[in-house]
Amino acid sequence: MKLSYDKTADALTLKFKNKVIVRDEQIGDEVFAGFAKDGDLVEVQILDISESDKAWLTVDLVAKILGKSERTILRWIENGTLPAKKVGKEYHIDPEVVDDLAS
Repeated sequence: MKLSYDKTADALTLKFKNKVIVRDEQIGDEVFAGFAKDGDLVEVQILDISESDKAWLTVDLVAKILGKSERTILRWIENGTLPAKKVGKEYHIDPEVVDDLAS
């Protein structure tokens, strides 16, 4: 996985595979996922990073990134393997932590 920041676009990109993106899907406010023809998740872009306090990922997105179930990600959060901050009914997970786990 490659993590990069485009200062001009003010976007954080997490690239998982070197495939051509054929479909983009908005998965959150200012968060987009790019998918390959075979349905694989290729990249996630978080736009307007400087407008937010800090970029974060959700449990479902982390599960897709790591190829695990959402239940596994929740277990990792509960046992402290994956640090996360609970905000309302969802968890916010630092992209850098996910990058470390993917490596």
